[in-house]
Amino acid sequence: MERLLRDGMVYAIAAVFSRGVTFLIVPIYTRLLNPQSYGALDLILTAGLLINLVVALEVGQGLAREWAEQPGAAHGRSLASTAVTFTLFAHLGFLALALLMSPALTQALLGSTEFLSEFRVGLIFIAANAVFLQLQNQFRWNLRARSYAAVSILYGVLTLCFGAGLGWIYGLQGIFWGQALAAAIGCVVSAVLLRGRIGLTLARPDLLRMLRYSLPLVPSGVAIFASFYVNRWILSMASSLAEVGIFSVGQRIAGLTLLLIVGLQGALTPLIYRHHREPGVPAQLARIFEVFVGVAMLVCLLLSAFSRDLIGWVASDEFQASAALLPWLAPAALLSQMYIFMPGIAIARKTLWQLSLTSLSAALAIGLNLWLIPKWGALGAAIASCMTSAVFLLLWCAASQRLYALPLRWRALASATAIYIAMVCLVSWGDHLASTINVSVILKLLAIGSMAVIFNCLGLFQWRELTRLRSEQKFVNSNMHSASRGVRCE
Repeated sequence: MERLLRDGMVYAIAAVFSRGVTFLIVPIYTRLLNPQSYGALDLILTAGLLINLVVALEVGQGLAREWAEQPGAAHGRSLASTAVTFTLFAHLGFLALALLMSPALTQALLGSTEFLSEFRVGLIFIAANAVFLQLQNQFRWNLRARSYAAVSILYGVLTLCFGAGLGWIYGLQGIFWGQALAAAIGCVVSAVLLRGRIGLTLARPDLLRMLRYSLPLVPSGVAIFASFYVNRWILSMASSLAEVGIFSVGQRIAGLTLLLIVGLQGALTPLIYRHHREPGVPAQLARIFEVFVGVAMLVCLLLSAFSRDLIGWVASDEFQASAALLPWLAPAALLSQMYIFMPGIAIARKTLWQLSLTSLSAALAIGLNLWLIPKWGALGAAIASCMTSAVFLLLWCAASQRLYALPLRWRALASATAIYIAMVCLVSWGDHLASTINVSVILKLLAIGSMAVIFNCLGLFQWRELTRLRSEQKFVNSNMHSASRGVRCE
C-alpha cells in the first residue's frame, strides 16, 4: 500500500503531464486540420494500436508476468533484452512489408488513397512508438517510477513541439513526422537510461516462456480492440471521415478522465503481481476501488455538465457536435480500464477466460455499432462504446471474483450508479430548463456537490478504513518478517 501510494503519485504526475499534452494537442490539431483530416489522423493512429497488439505478439505482457517470477538480475536482463529485441525486429519487418503494400492498405483503411503519403509516415511513427513503449514499460517492471515519469514527460514535450511545429508547416504529414521523431528520441533516451539492464540479445528459452503466456492474449487483445475501436471503421464506412473526426475529438477530451487511473495503473499492476498473496491485500484493493468509483463518477458528471463549454474552449466551431458525446464517452473511457482493480484472471493465468470475455464484448460492440451508428452517427457510436465498456467490466468483475475475491460493498456501488445516472439526466435537462446561463451553472454545481455528499453517506469515501487496513498490513508484514527471522535462527 505504501509503495503503491508513493509510486502511484509519480506515475500520476507523469500521466497528468502526458494527458495534459494530449489535451493541448486537440485545440492545436483541430485548427491545423479539418474534420476529414482529423478523422484520417485518428484512423491511422487507431490502426497503430492494432499493429502494436498483433505484430510483437504481446511479448511485453509475457515479460510483465514472468518478471516477478524470475529472481536474479542476470535473468531479468535476459528477459528484458529478449522482449525488446523481438519487438524491434518484428516491427521493422512489418514496417517494410506495410510500406510495400501501402496503396492497398490506405484504400482499405481510409476509403481512398488521398492520404497515401500521410499513411506511409504514420507507419514509420507506429514502428518507432512500439519500440519506445516496450522500453518505457521496462522502467515499470524495474520499479523505476521516476525514470518512467522522466521519459514520459520528455516524450510528451517532444510530441507537442515537433507535432505542432511540423504540422503547422506540412499539415497531417508533418504531424506524423513530428511524432515519429519524438518516439525515436524517446527510444534513444530510454535505452541510455536502461544501459546495463537491456541489450540486443534474443534468448530462445526466455522468448518461448514469454510467448507461452502472451500468445493467447493476442486474440484477446484483438477482441478488446474491436470492442472499443471498431466504431471508427463503421463510422467511416457508414458516414464519413469527418464524422470520425468529430467522434475522435469527443473521445480525446473524454480521455481526461483517465488521469484518474493512469497513475494507479502504472504502480498497481506490478505491485499486485508481487504482493497478491499477502493477507489484507484484497480488502485494500476493494476499498481503493470503491473510492475510485466515487471520484470517477464525480469527474464524469463534471465533464457531462460542462461539455458544451469545454468543447467550445478546446476545439474549433467545426467540432461542436462533439459536446453531445461526452456524457457517454467519459464513463466509457474509465469503464474500459477499471479491470485493473480485478486481478483474478491475470493472477490465475486464465488467458482463455480473458479471450472468452473479450470476444463476447467484441461481438456486442460490433452488433451495437452496426445498429446504432446508421441511426445516430457519432452519437450512436458513443452510446455503443459506453454500453460495451459497462458490460465488459461487469463480466470481467464476475470472473475475477471467482478467482481472487474482493470484499466489495455491492449495494453501495449499485446505489451510487443509480444516483449518477439520475444526476446526468438532471444536468442535461438543466441546460433546457434554466432561464439563464448563471442559473444553469448553479444547478449543475449543486448537482455535483449533492452527489459528492450522497456518496460520502453511502460509505464510498472511507479514508479512515484505508488507513486502518494499511496499518494492519504493516503489522502482519512485521510479524511475518519476525517469524521468518526466528525460523532462520533456529
